[in-house]
Amino acid sequence: MVMLVEGLAARNAPKIHTAGEKCNLKELLALTKHQVEESLTSFDKANGEHLGTWSPGFPELQVHKYSSLNGSKVQCSLVFMAQGLEKILEDQNNLNPADVLLHENLCNTVSRVKMLKACVENFLKGKCLEKPSPPKMPKYVFGRKQWSHTLLGSAKEYLVWLQDKIIVSKAKECKEFGSS
Repeated sequence: MVMLVEGLAARNAPKIHTAGEKCNLKELLALTKHQVEESLTSFDKANGEHLGTWSPGFPELQVHKYSSLNGSKVQCSLVFMAQGLEKILEDQNNLNPADVLLHENLCNTVSRVKMLKACVENFLKGKCLEKPSPPKMPKYVFGRKQWSHTLLGSAKEYLVWLQDKIIVSKAKECKEFGSS
């Protein structure tokens, strides 16, 4: 099963090469969402599946179903997401140093989110003008686990929203092109 998913991921590798080249946003978004889901699953296996939710949440990743697509805000959310994922990876290196799969998943997720940010910037033409402050992880272990679980879940939900918005945006673009 793992080999099939890895083979699928390799076949559907994102088409990002240099800043000037185009990427396949739809594919990269799907792969990034899948990678976040894998990281969340690995994280829960390593840290416990009933951690609950870190109550302050992450406003930078919270969107409503009908929120409009704003390139600058999306860029800032992806910057925040990558920063948070890097903190989770660092924390898990200390808490679960022997869990190679978890570290690989988190590392790959950070890379994908950064690729997605570059791809979205190309597609939406927006830049994050005021970089968000890096998220602050709680001091105590249980709080850090809850924080990390919540950030991974919020990242997944954000990517689901973004995927839906990109598909709708592309469909509108095609309709406008067809009617001109």
